[in-house]
Order: sequence, then C-alpha cells, then structure tokens
Amino acid sequence: MNKFFMIGLSIAVTAFIASNAILLFSDKSLVDKKVYISEYERTYTSTYTERLPKEAVTAPLGVTEVFIQDSEAVEQWIINEGDYVQAGSQLAMLNESESEEQRAIWEAQQSALESELSEIQNTKRALESERPRQTRPTTNSSSDRDTVTNEDGNTVELDLSVSMEVEIPQDGSYAAGIAEADQRIAAIETQLAVISAQLDQSMANPALISPIEGIVGDIDTDSQPMSVEIYSTEKLIRTYVIEEEWMDVSPEDRVFVQIDGLAQAMSATVLSVSQLPAQDSKWLEAYRALDPVDQHNPIAIYEVLIITDEPITDTVPYGKTANASIIINEASDAVALKEAWLYDRYDGSAKTYILNRFGRTEAVAVDIAFDLDGKAVLNSGVQPGATAIEHDRHRFAKGPRAFLPFPGTKPDVEYAKTVNWRNYIEYLLAR
Repeated sequence: MNKFFMIGLSIAVTAFIASNAILLFSDKSLVDKKVYISEYERTYTSTYTERLPKEAVTAPLGVTEVFIQDSEAVEQWIINEGDYVQAGSQLAMLNESESEEQRAIWEAQQSALESELSEIQNTKRALESERPRQTRPTTNSSSDRDTVTNEDGNTVELDLSVSMEVEIPQDGSYAAGIAEADQRIAAIETQLAVISAQLDQSMANPALISPIEGIVGDIDTDSQPMSVEIYSTEKLIRTYVIEEEWMDVSPEDRVFVQIDGLAQAMSATVLSVSQLPAQDSKWLEAYRALDPVDQHNPIAIYEVLIITDEPITDTVPYGKTANASIIINEASDAVALKEAWLYDRYDGSAKTYILNRFGRTEAVAVDIAFDLDGKAVLNSGVQPGATAIEHDRHRFAKGPRAFLPFPGTKPDVEYAKTVNWRNYIEYLLAR
C-alpha cells in the first residue's frame, strides 16, 4: 500500500514540476519574466572623426612649361635649375637668324590652340545647358596678371587665367565632362599666355622669356622640343592613395598637415583627387620611398593635392617631407555603439536592443554612418540617454522586463585626500 502510494506521489510531483516548467519556460508561456543584464551602456553624444594618415611631400602649386622646337634657335641659356625668375625674365638668348622659323612655329601653335579652345568651350556650354540646373557645379576662377616691358618700350601683359573645379557633384557624365573641359581649358589658356608672351618680344634681340614668377625646374635640352619647367612660388602638399583608399577621399575634405621642421601643424583642404593612375615622376618616387605599399595592381595609385589654408613659407623647400591626416568621416553630436551589440547588419543598417520606458527590452533599427575603433557611429535609431544592452537575440526577442546591476562609482583618491575628516563625519551623521 505504502509502495504504490509513494510511486503515485512521485509521479504527481514530477508531473506538477514538469507542467510548471512548461508554463514558465515554453515559447507560448504567458507568465511574465525578468532577465538579468550584466552589461549595458547609457548612450551619449560626442564628435567622432575618422582620419586617413598619409605620407606626403611639398610640391609647387603649378608648373608651367616653356617649349622651343628648334634647338638651333637657342644661342645661349641664361638660367640654371633652381634659379628664381620673375615674369618676363629672359631664359635664353635666341639666334636672330633662326628666330623667324621659331616665330612661325609659335604662330602655328597659337592658331591651333585657339581653335581647340573654341571647340572645348562650345562643348562645355552644351554640357551645361543639358544638365539639370540644380546640379550645376561651383567653379572658382583665379587670374594672375603680370606685365613686362620689352626693349622697344612696349608693355607685354602676361595673363595666366586658371579655372579650377573645387567641387564636382556626383551627377553622372555631365559633371565628369564639364570637369574635364575645365581642366583642358585652363591648360590651353596657360599655353596661349606663354606663346603670346614669346610673340610679343622684339625681333631685334629675341629671347625666350618666363611667363610667370617662380623657380626654374628641369631644363630639358636633350629632347625635341626642348623645354623649361617653371615652378610657381606657391606650394601645396602632394600625396597618393591606393585603390582601397580612393573612394574615401573627396575634394574639400579637411586635412591637418605637419611639415618636417615646422613646430605647428597647418590646417588644409583636399584640392583634387585624380581619377587617372599617377604617372611616374620624382614626386611619386619620393612617396613610394616614404610609404612603400605592396599592392596587387601596381598602377592603382592616385594623386591627391592638398592646399594649406595659410601659405607655406619660403623656408620650406620643394620635396620636404610632410605628414597629412585627412578627415574622411566626421559626425558631431552622434551616438556610437559597440559593433558587437548590432545584429542583422547589412549595407549601413542594423538592429540593436535597448530598454524602453517600461523597462522591457526592445529591438530598434539603426542607420550606421561609419565604423571607428570598434564602434559603429549612428546616423539615427538610438537617442542620447537610452540604455543600450549587449546583443543576445535569444534572450531578448520576447521583450522581457530587465533588471540591471546597481551602478557603482569608484571614489577619486586625489579628491578624497582633499576632504577634511570632519566633513566626512558630518555627512555620515546627516544621513
């Protein structure tokens, strides 16, 4: 009798425990539950900045090339590499007997360049009339006018007008075509100014002259045509990006530049980012020496020009080592969460868990601006002051009520040393 009673009692107790377990812990249970959350974080706003550090060198803002096709026309070179020249300074004396032929070459070049300039300007006007009005780019123009008096007493005006696209909207082929046209127009106008200055010289004592103020660069007398490079006195910062970095850098990005030998950093702006792979040059060679990078595609390296807010002084030579910190992403008054606290992340969107005003866990959608140091900086989704919790989708999917560990604050030792013991006793008694 007692044996069967004990067996029946055991079965009843087991069934009672099992049924309660099912009622409490099954997916269809209606019993309210609480979950202990050991790790949580109160969100706050801050400014988050993602930087791209780059090695760089100082370089001239512009380079003007003066060509002469007939080597026999040069009687004597007057300048050397590194010399400072003013606009109108003589670079070389020309043979009077050969100068007529050289003059004819310059006149033919002038006519060809003027025709090309007219065609490109017409093409640019057609592109601007066809593109939407609200997406017209902003163009800055600058003009550098220098004058020089030749031996006949006539004043020659050297007009080097340069139009530069400072911001190209991403609106398709129209923007790309207009930007390319602007660059070509600026180059042709510079060439025309150089040729015009040469043609305005007196034939009594013909000379090759400098169209701008600057520093003499490379003098190439071995090639045909011969050429002289004139570096502008204004300097900029030249660096390069590989294909993984090219999408991150855009014109007008803010930059901080530290030039080797200068005590203070300089604020600057990205002037341009090339869309074509960089050609071999001494600037690229210097960059590869400063920052050697192994890459699968050897030509996928692109030139980035950076202009400083304040002019780079003459105490800094061309080719000086510099460090550029390009700000590629920045968010002010933004909320950031640990990347591990996000789930279902795809293409800039994700979900995370927070505690709502009823003390229950709630999944919310967030938009991600960028990642920085293990955190996801958010555009929207989580408000400042919210309680974000560690991602555990299995535990929080039903939205249970949560209880958190009591927040504790470690006393500041240095502050405690300054508190008089009487104040501490009074505080204890007042409680």
